[in-house]
Amino acid sequence: MREINFIEIALRLLAAMLIGFLVGGQRERSARPAGVRTHMLVSLGACVVTITGILLFEQTLAAFGSAPDPGRLSAQVISGVGFLGAGTIIKEGFSVRGLTTAASLWAVACVGIAAGMGYYVLTLLGGAAIFFTLAAFSRIQRAVRYGKQAELNLQLECTQMGEVMIALNRLCDELGIALHDLSFTRAPHGSYLVGMRVLLPGRAQAAARQRFLQETASLPGVLSLQDQEAGT
Repeated sequence: MREINFIEIALRLLAAMLIGFLVGGQRERSARPAGVRTHMLVSLGACVVTITGILLFEQTLAAFGSAPDPGRLSAQVISGVGFLGAGTIIKEGFSVRGLTTAASLWAVACVGIAAGMGYYVLTLLGGAAIFFTLAAFSRIQRAVRYGKQAELNLQLECTQMGEVMIALNRLCDELGIALHDLSFTRAPHGSYLVGMRVLLPGRAQAAARQRFLQETASLPGVLSLQDQEAGT
């Protein structure tokens, strides 16, 4: 194990910051609850704890001839980050989209531990693998899960959320449409904003899309219906 001096500590912290920045930036662009600062702090914190464990081991060994396990503090990081990850899932409300962000926080903490130990190659390769998984596999996962089903990303604004959602579910059952990634927020002027991903049936997609949009927009209590990707 190389000597832990000022330059070595700085290099390890910079490596942890870099990985946290890259992974957090990808989450930020995806509008997830934990972004650049959160991932950088998690990675840095894990790195600091790991370096602390190493320094404690060296000092105790020099003073008493024996020392505790230097990985004990790092092990607590791996389990402790789970509480932070749970918070990102709860913040998503009715959706489970926060699960990937929770996993990225945990993975970044593990990479931070590797950086704290001075394993630079593992840090860079592990960080690159995490970034590639988040950035490149989203479309692959979607293709595997839903095949060639067309989808819409919509935001609906309404005054009576309960009645609108009941009517919307009935319409989806009738057309064979599935709703995913539902999210609910309250608008400043008192209305409700409902985000959703709409999966259209494999057959007659154009007809189902047109009817779904028309009938949803005309539901009592619906103020607006916007396609998030088209911006209309």
